Amino acid sequence: MPKAKDKTKRRRIEELEEDSPPSQSRKRGASQLVDDDEIEEVDCTQTGKSQSQKTQNYKELSKEELKRKTSDVARYLLFTDRKKYPVKRGDITKNVLKEHAKSFNEIFDHAKKNLNKVFGIEVEEIDVGKSRGYILVDGVKSEEQHELIDWGDDLPKMGLLMVVLGMIFMGDHVITESKLWHMLKKLGIEPKKEHEVFGDSEKLISQEFVRQCYLDRKKVLGGDEAAYEYRWGARAEKELTWRQALKFVSEIYGTQMEDWTAQMKEITAKEESDTKG
Repeated sequence: MPKAKDKTKRRRIEELEEDSPPSQSRKRGASQLVDDDEIEEVDCTQTGKSQSQKTQNYKELSKEELKRKTSDVARYLLFTDRKKYPVKRGDITKNVLKEHAKSFNEIFDHAKKNLNKVFGIEVEEIDVGKSRGYILVDGVKSEEQHELIDWGDDLPKMGLLMVVLGMIFMGDHVITESKLWHMLKKLGIEPKKEHEVFGDSEKLISQEFVRQCYLDRKKVLGGDEAAYEYRWGARAEKELTWRQALKFVSEIYGTQMEDWTAQMKEITAKEESDTKG
């Protein structure tokens, strides 16, 4: 069941994502996404190459322009995240910063801080193929962090994603494509066959979820025929825990998490390692 705080957060994000002229959008969202206290003046007592670069950026970008571009980048990240596709640095430079590309680091750092301050959102950098990209994840940690993720209106297809991620986790973190579809067929989900809820389920899994970085699909080397296997993608690793995956699997099978002794042992070891690290 969606939590009230998640609904409130989504409403605030959607208000900033409305498709309106830039001038109107800036007036509506800039006060929330930019805090004057976050725009610091240059400390001329500092030395070194990084400070020299900061000084150069401030000469090229006025305080008002920095505030405006910070707000623009934050809104752009929120808007593009609706499809869950990673955003590359080149996309931000081309579509938002343009002539202020040299000030990317300065503006991007402010945008990240403000997204976290206003919405509790963390901007994470992940591998996207051979390049790097950025995704938004919920940075708010609470006693409820082990509960299943609330995906709101995307719940049906994300339910399918959870099934796939659960299969991968239970299969020692990898599953062949042939075995995946063999198991999904038992649930009435088949490749090359339109599903009443998911539509083209093969495209959804092998392309959409992969592009969103929820799944990592790699070709298996060797053999005459093309074969693929799936693992958790970078976004899944950031948004989901092994404990959440096992809880989902347990609910499907009507068991207790503790019944899966091997998986629970692995989860406990990882959580202890993460705590120490």
